[in-house]
Amino acid sequence: MTLTMHPITRAVAAGAAVICAALAGAAGGTAPAPPAATQASADEHADGAQNVRLVGYNDLQGRESLVVTTMSDPANGSWVYVGHHESYWDDKPKMNPITGKMEWNGTSILNVDDPANPKYVWHIPNDSNRNSRGVSVVYDYKHDGSGRDYLIRNSEVLTEGETGKDLKYQIFDITDRATDPSKIAMVSEITGTPANSCGPGCGGTFIIRAHKGWWSSETGYFYAASGEPGFRNVVIQIFDLKDPKNPKFVGRAWLPGLKNGEPGYEGQYSHHPIVDEQNKRVYVGYRNAGGQIASFDIADPARPKLVWSLDMNPPFRGPHTVSPIVYDQVPNFGPSALPRTYAYVVDEAGGAADTAPCENGVRSASYMVDVTNEAKPTTVSVWQVPVGDFCKKGGRFGPHQSADTVNGRINRFENKLAWLAYFNAGVRVVDLSDPYNMKEVGYYLPKTNANSHPIVKGQPVVIQMNDVDIDHRGLAYASDRVGTGLFILEYTGSRNDTK
Repeated sequence: MTLTMHPITRAVAAGAAVICAALAGAAGGTAPAPPAATQASADEHADGAQNVRLVGYNDLQGRESLVVTTMSDPANGSWVYVGHHESYWDDKPKMNPITGKMEWNGTSILNVDDPANPKYVWHIPNDSNRNSRGVSVVYDYKHDGSGRDYLIRNSEVLTEGETGKDLKYQIFDITDRATDPSKIAMVSEITGTPANSCGPGCGGTFIIRAHKGWWSSETGYFYAASGEPGFRNVVIQIFDLKDPKNPKFVGRAWLPGLKNGEPGYEGQYSHHPIVDEQNKRVYVGYRNAGGQIASFDIADPARPKLVWSLDMNPPFRGPHTVSPIVYDQVPNFGPSALPRTYAYVVDEAGGAADTAPCENGVRSASYMVDVTNEAKPTTVSVWQVPVGDFCKKGGRFGPHQSADTVNGRINRFENKLAWLAYFNAGVRVVDLSDPYNMKEVGYYLPKTNANSHPIVKGQPVVIQMNDVDIDHRGLAYASDRVGTGLFILEYTGSRNDTK
């Protein structure tokens, strides 16, 4: 099994030109786009493409992949970290040619200094068949005075309904990943919150999920989504990781109804936090029946305060990703009404409801919500990929999430372009320049390969694009849930300079 990208039909000089074009694009330049048919036919990995070009590829050893995180700076180089699902298809470990060992899925580390030739450097395996979907990284850590680089991931033994057991977050020292990755070592684990920290019997060892989180290099706080005693489902926790060897619990945020005894519970859970420390806000989407979105004030991380919430269901579905976007220009809004803040919200297509033949009557979608007046959030537009043949194609159809970070920091959507992982519809690029009229401007639909398998038994083998992240060059990194690999993509359409 190859550890480098499959060949792309172009010369080395052309590859260098692609990288330069990506750099120019990240700065707001325009790269010419070949016709869609030309893009697809010249690319052995594509079933179709429009205004999106494949820059690089890696098969990730055939591991089922979820969260992608890119991190780059001049001192450390350019890296991508991929969190993996457990081996849910055959319940078997996979061969890691680097070590020559069969390893359970964990976390992959790739060097992408040359994005046309991503180099698989190391795999941090789990010690059993576990889910480590989430991954966040900090470099040159200042808070413990070490200047070391750290990675945090979740580790769960998933059970029926993905509730899980033996739930935790693991912190690794990854400083030596470029020189001697065999020295990568775990330094601590987070297995819960202090018992009775939110009342008698409230707080303790995680009991439902240890899901996705984000580690701030500025404050040293880690924002997580986990279930703990005293709550009906997953809530948001904040931990102090200034000393990564000794994590400390700080506070928690939850929507009314999630705590035992509170009215209003509808089965919803906090999916993951989108953290805007600069503006003292955390944004959360609530999956399942409730379907809310919400924002919390984190000026005091020990006591986050609910600022606003909005119930999207009915008629919509369960939100996954909630990202704030500030607009200095909006069509038909004059200077006195500007700037305006919107929340870009993306549902997650999931389970039987969105798996062929798409039994749920309401399709998952993405939304724009005006949150300028935080006392009155208002949905202003909805965008979806047309159903077409996707519900007949097999697997899940619908979005999973948008790229919510750029080079490890919150995505501010400066160029008003959104990258969406859209399961069997591939990766979509949406123009958000008019929040009242979102438009698709590009897509990339990968082919499956010999590593790919159905997402569930009884379904055909189809692509299931699960996550997408953006690096410092403006390139997008997209992962496949059924083992097809990692795709490094460049948007080649026209750029929008709306701020």
